[in-house]
Amino acid sequence: MKRTGPLMYFRNTPLSAQLLIVLLGVAVFSHAFLWNQAFSPAVKAQDKHPLLLSTGLLEAQEAELRIILWFEEGKPQENFLNKLPQEGWVWQESHPANSMSAGYSLAGYTRISQKSEQAIFSWYQGLVQDVGQAGGIAYLDERVPEGMDIAHYALQQNILPRQFSLSESVSSVAGWQESLLPRVVAGNDKVNIQVISQGYGQGRTALAIPVLLEEF
Repeated sequence: MKRTGPLMYFRNTPLSAQLLIVLLGVAVFSHAFLWNQAFSPAVKAQDKHPLLLSTGLLEAQEAELRIILWFEEGKPQENFLNKLPQEGWVWQESHPANSMSAGYSLAGYTRISQKSEQAIFSWYQGLVQDVGQAGGIAYLDERVPEGMDIAHYALQQNILPRQFSLSESVSSVAGWQESLLPRVVAGNDKVNIQVISQGYGQGRTALAIPVLLEEF
């Protein structure tokens, strides 16, 4: 599995890229503040779970969903594959090619609708607890073929931005949401949710909890 870090570290970027990142950060906070003043009732009404199709910010009716169970110390004694949903899902086990690493992952793929998002997220929250007790992390990755305003999304979901990235028209923010979502450390920051978007209309958007593991 090819991994991507949660975000580009600020200190390693050229000066021009740093300026873009700062401008993106200012735009996110400014846009979020103004939107909050005008639409705060709508924010509270929609703030139920973080999955994309239910936000009201997209026209997409379906999304691609990935679940990745990652165990750094190798395959756990508990057989999670037997407990996972099978109908409509494709599950794959993988071990790193590097024999020096004992890591193990189990990845599942399916498609979901807005109606199924609440049930999917409730199931995922239980999975997070079970996988955590076995020494692993359960990652969630939801994608739609449509661009989205990530400033609106961050405000709607009460996300405190920690890191920003902007390159080749792709904007990304990773942050912290006060919830029971699994968390990881990115540089000096603890983050538990990331959203990445490219363009509007014909673009694409990915939500990752806690961060993106597969390429966008």
